This record gives sequence, C-alpha cells and structure tokens, in this order.
Amino acid sequence: MDAFTMVIMACVSGEPTCTATRISEMGFTSAEACEARIDEITRSMTKQLATHQEFKGREVTYDVSCLDRTQLRRQLGVAQADT
Repeated sequence: MDAFTMVIMACVSGEPTCTATRISEMGFTSAEACEARIDEITRSMTKQLATHQEFKGREVTYDVSCLDRTQLRRQLGVAQADT
C-alpha cells in the first residue's frame, strides 16, 4: 500500500512569496484519505496565518495536491530515487 503526501501552498494576497507545507501521515493510504483532511488542515493554517497582524483582512488562497510517491517525485523533478 503506497502512502500519500499532501502538499499545500498558501498565498496571502499582496505578499511576494507563498508558503509551502508537506504533510505525510500514515493514514494517507489513498488519495481520498488525504483529501478528506484538506479542510481541517487549511482551516488550521488559516487560523495560524490570522495570528499575524499584518495579514488581518487579507485573502489566503491554497493550492493543494495529494500525491503518491511516484507523483511526488515527478512533481519535484526527481529522476530516480533509492527506495
């Protein structure tokens, strides 16, 4: 059974760069299991970003992917990996 990894990129409007986070959990044994956690994790990230006074009232957009090992390697441009 292949494990899935969630990759989230959060962008705050007006900021020159975005923040990326990779979350890998043993429970992510399918894309569906990974996707089921998206709302919970993005809600937590939004609350954390809201603690920054300079971000108050600004829009946050997320780009989320749930990828297995092969897809993650391809996404990151890794040609070959020792497993």
